[in-house]
Amino acid sequence: MNTVIPKLPDQDSFLLELQNNNYSMQTVLNYARDLSIFAVFLDANSYSFEKLNKEQVTLYKGYLRNGDHLKDLDKIREKYLRKVDTAQEDTSKGYKGSRTVEVPEGTVLRPVSETESTEFKGKFLEDVYRKVFGSLGVHGKPANVSSRSDTGLDARSVNRMLSAIRSYLKFRIDRDLEVPIPPDAIKLIKADKKKSQVAELEDLVRLIESPVEFEHDHDVGVRNRAMMELLFSTGMRISELINLNLDQINLDGKLFIKGKGKKERFVYMTDRAMDWLDRYLEIRLRHAFILDRETSEDNKDIVDLISDANDRWRYVKTIEEYRKSRYLDKFDSPALFTPLRGTRAKHVNARLSTNYFQECIANYRRRLGILVPTSAHSLRHGFATYLAENGASPAAIQVLLGHESLNTTTRYVHASDKYAQETHKEKHPLK
Repeated sequence: MNTVIPKLPDQDSFLLELQNNNYSMQTVLNYARDLSIFAVFLDANSYSFEKLNKEQVTLYKGYLRNGDHLKDLDKIREKYLRKVDTAQEDTSKGYKGSRTVEVPEGTVLRPVSETESTEFKGKFLEDVYRKVFGSLGVHGKPANVSSRSDTGLDARSVNRMLSAIRSYLKFRIDRDLEVPIPPDAIKLIKADKKKSQVAELEDLVRLIESPVEFEHDHDVGVRNRAMMELLFSTGMRISELINLNLDQINLDGKLFIKGKGKKERFVYMTDRAMDWLDRYLEIRLRHAFILDRETSEDNKDIVDLISDANDRWRYVKTIEEYRKSRYLDKFDSPALFTPLRGTRAKHVNARLSTNYFQECIANYRRRLGILVPTSAHSLRHGFATYLAENGASPAAIQVLLGHESLNTTTRYVHASDKYAQETHKEKHPLK
């Protein structure tokens, strides 16, 4: 029985082209996801890509908007992918168990037969498709993600997926491959212009300070508070925050990070953010395996260094010492932010999940009764908005956010309703 997962012709070549042109792994995954869903649509309806027409593209738009892709994706997982155990992972021996759907983020899905792994054409594409089909539309997504919504995808999500098809068709043209319809024939759908909202500064501060109040586990509360402080202090994306490593931390509070599209930039921590980072680092050091073991001659000096440091940001200084002496190489994970409880906390190279942290923020917002939808990305918007309100130049904000175009930055800088009201009252000619 042939169990090759649905893919477009030369789809693998397109993804490898992206990799070879130094696109980020996340970009490759996004394209793989969007094109795989289109391939699933064609397969489920017995359509041929070579005979694709405008009517079928229109039907695809409805397919996405109605959420019909979710049912077909579940069928793909059940038909083509080996049943996996969602509770326990053994990377050396594979999986044991019998669950197929409701797979959490990070679960590795394997082909039905190990002999069929050649369909992935190498480890890179194998990893891509395992991640794609391990997360597409699964039930285990956090509540603030709409990929499992009964109403299907919104207009912007549909347009993103249509744009992926356009890019794929342009790739085929560049390679002198036949295309059933030209890229411009893929028309985007009309999307409502939503009013961009940023919560009032007072609400953002309440949100940032809420983890230590709402988390029952003290260590988790301090960690999440430190993460919130860093987001609002630096304007980082959540992916950039999650990918921070211990060896990037320094007393200057100046972080050199690699962001979207592999673009590099500096971001800067406030003293307040440094204070909370220092509190968290004490916890992070306790959870590092090198300090969890019985004190030996090798790590005795490290323990003494921590106990002797009694000035401000002492644990930040400790991390700097570890970096210089290469003690950080012995840690359980290079990650700055790691799981502190549960099975994932015991894994080597563990790193906190973006979905987990997004759900934490959504839960804090609901408990605080903040009406404006607020996420990790909202803190980035708020960072830009309130810098602008305090007189920061758009060019400086552009650099801090890591945008190539100033036009992109202006979309992030939104005057708060309170600021707009005060301006109206102060500047209106007919008072």
